[in-house]
This record gives sequence, structure tokens and C-alpha cells, in this order.
Amino acid sequence: MNKTAIVTGSDKKYFPFLKNLVHSLDSTSALELCDLCILDVENESEYLDSLQKKIKKRKKIDFSLNILFKKKENWFKLLTERPFIKDYFPGYENYIWLDADTEVLNIEGIKNIISACKNKDLAIAPEVNESYVFKNTRFGIKKIFRSFYKISGWSFKNYNKYFSDQLGNDLFFKPLFNNGVFCLKSDSDIWDLWKKDYQYALDKAKSPYGIKTDQLSLNKVIYENFQKISILDSTNNWIIDKSEIIEKKGNCFLTPSFPKREINILHY
Repeated sequence: MNKTAIVTGSDKKYFPFLKNLVHSLDSTSALELCDLCILDVENESEYLDSLQKKIKKRKKIDFSLNILFKKKENWFKLLTERPFIKDYFPGYENYIWLDADTEVLNIEGIKNIISACKNKDLAIAPEVNESYVFKNTRFGIKKIFRSFYKISGWSFKNYNKYFSDQLGNDLFFKPLFNNGVFCLKSDSDIWDLWKKDYQYALDKAKSPYGIKTDQLSLNKVIYENFQKISILDSTNNWIIDKSEIIEKKGNCFLTPSFPKREINILHY
């Protein structure tokens, strides 16, 4: 048993992504450093059997948080159960979460994540890179009339809706940390803080739209406990949708900006 668990999962619809991720973990030898643990979200999940030789642990999961709205999709569990992954797979020192639609291109990405968590509780990358500016054409401030402007944007709106106006104002100009890739120490109190704030948001959710407050609630915890956070470089969680076209050189993908750096983990 390794000291670090890589935890991920998908429903049947996203299984091709998960299969690609597991292949990338295997081909980069990441599974020699970490144990692969899978969250099994569906009653009928035989599709996962094809990956069984690579999986160290596999766990059927259910909703651990109280959800008030009636419509519940199985894939919702991949959001609601992230704060509980150490409870599903106890015994590890570190827990790396990778979204199913990520791909590890270089084992340095996994090494960087583990290293970043040595002296801090949580290692995570913000959705910030100099190359993202070319796709980020909506900056969240809309002109209404003359010198009057209205603050908008998904994060700002939902911080206000599910938490408070003050939180939206405080975090509007601060980067959003992407929880599709992160590493969290087993003994950190961030687990319980995240559970509490995510539940607080879900208590206000009247529709499935609120399920996505998993990332907002973690960001709230991050900024309230910033001394415990280790910031990952964007090459360890490269969000393709936010970037210019990246350059391929041999078997490597490089950042569009100079100096061109090798991308370790792609996030589709």
C-alpha cells in the first residue's frame, strides 16, 4: 500500500474519459507511486471491471450530504463525495483527486502535487495562466450606463446566492481554484470545513443547479485558511477550454506562452 491514493470515478457516460485517465496513469508509472481508488457511483457498473487490474480499491458510494431537491443523478455523487474520499479509503497520508476528464502526460505532475503537499495541507491550482487571457473575454464587469457598471459572473453570482453578498464581494477579484485536481492531507481539518460549507450551500439549493457549489465551498475554505494552501502551477492542471491552442513537440504538449513549458496534466 502506497502513502498516497489517487481517487477518481465516473458514470457510464463519462467512462471513456476515465479509461483514458487510467491508461495515462499506468503509462506514466504514476500507479507505482500511488494506489488507484475508484468511486463506484452506479448500481450497474460492470464497465469498471475492464480496469480492475489497475484498481487498488473500489467503493460503492451514496450521498453523504443532505440534499433537499428531488432530482438526484448518480454523477452528482462525484461532487458531493469529494470531501469524504478519505472516509471511503482510509489509511493513506495523502489523497489526490483527479477528475475523470484529466490526463496525466508526465509523472512529474503527480510528483509535483505530492511535493506541494509536504508542508501544506492542500495543493491546488487556480484557474489562472497568462495564456488563458485569450479565451477569457468576459471579465465579469458589465457596463450599464455611462460610468455605471454591474458586477456579474458565475462565481460572484453564486457566492452571493449560496453564501453571502459579502463573500461574493471579497472573492470577486480573487482567482477561483479548480478542484478537478488537488491533493489534501489526511489529517487536515479542511475536510470537515469543506463538508460543513458544502452542506450550508446545499441547504439553500432548491434545484440540481446547486450541486456544483462543491468548488465554491472549497474556495471559501481555501481563502479562510490560506496559510495552509500550496499553490500548484497551471501546468499541473491545464484547462484546455481556457487556453490557446497548445503546441505538441514529440510526445510532449507545451504551453502557448514563452518560455514554453511542458504540460504535466491536461484537463479536458
